[in-house]
Amino acid sequence: MQSSRVMIGSGELPSSQLDNVAATRPFVQQIDVVFPSSEHFETELSSLVTSCNRAHFTLSELFEQASHDSGTNKLLKALPITCDPDGTWCIDPRGVLTLCVSKQLYQRLGLVGKKLPFKGCQELHAIKIPLRQNIESIAMRSRQLTAIKTWDELRAQRGLGKWEITFIGGGPATKPSPEAINVRPQVLRYVDMFVPVPGTIIGKEMNPEDWEERASEIFEWAGMACLGAQRLKANDRVDPYVAVYEVPTPSRVGSLTHIRWRGTMASTFVQSVLTTAMSLVTACPSGDNSLISLTMHCDPTAPVSYITPGLTEMDDTPLRVPRSDGEDTLCLILTNNTWISGQSTGKWDARWG
Repeated sequence: MQSSRVMIGSGELPSSQLDNVAATRPFVQQIDVVFPSSEHFETELSSLVTSCNRAHFTLSELFEQASHDSGTNKLLKALPITCDPDGTWCIDPRGVLTLCVSKQLYQRLGLVGKKLPFKGCQELHAIKIPLRQNIESIAMRSRQLTAIKTWDELRAQRGLGKWEITFIGGGPATKPSPEAINVRPQVLRYVDMFVPVPGTIIGKEMNPEDWEERASEIFEWAGMACLGAQRLKANDRVDPYVAVYEVPTPSRVGSLTHIRWRGTMASTFVQSVLTTAMSLVTACPSGDNSLISLTMHCDPTAPVSYITPGLTEMDDTPLRVPRSDGEDTLCLILTNNTWISGQSTGKWDARWG
């Protein structure tokens, strides 16, 4: 059972604090939006569609092409779909290739990196390689390419071959051509569901401990709504000794719509979903019971989870252990004039120290 850490924030809408949310989370792999059913909301949100590419490359092929194109293609981001027991990597939109490798592979590659400071997990080392060619010397670039080719050769020897990669932006020319994957919204609708009345729940006219407890209740509701949980049904008659969940109060009974996007998404697209949601909810009359829950799920296998606003390609990102069962989510509850956020990360993540 992994331990989670949660940070709660809040503010008023419109808010400049939410303008760069997507840019700080470069590898969002799923977005869930839940709201009391509204044809207008559904039409606007479900019209948002994006795409990504999928192909098979060696890491050296991708590195050489990305380095060559770095001056004109800074928004390239990529990460592997397939796994390697020796480590993983990602290219984030700053134009930085980050390797996260085992102790044995780290020693074999001969590049300088940082040992991850966590206890109770495999010893791992992070290596940061800026793609822009004029940042480092020709000799260093040659060493980096040689090291990356060494990893490619080790994979070939073990029969792993090329990486299966999902990416956005330019990539090496391959045959067959990269497969374009459309990321379209999936729309689900539920009836007779308990829906929180937002004004009395999100208002901060209470002491901090009570407010955080109420905020936690609405985050729990949002998570269960994304699952279409039976506990939220108005006619649920579960044995109270078996399930003790209670919906936030006050709540009303109504229909819910759940829209989900899943796949590799550009940060600009992720931000457009948030911007659309904020525009819809703030356009509602004052005192309206409109509420939108928006949850971003970031890929826990990427070595880079968070990019602090203003961070350059030469700055270090917070270290974390990439793992498939990791946790990295952001839930936003938006009302007519307020927002609250709940960020949740798992263990072995140094984002908050």
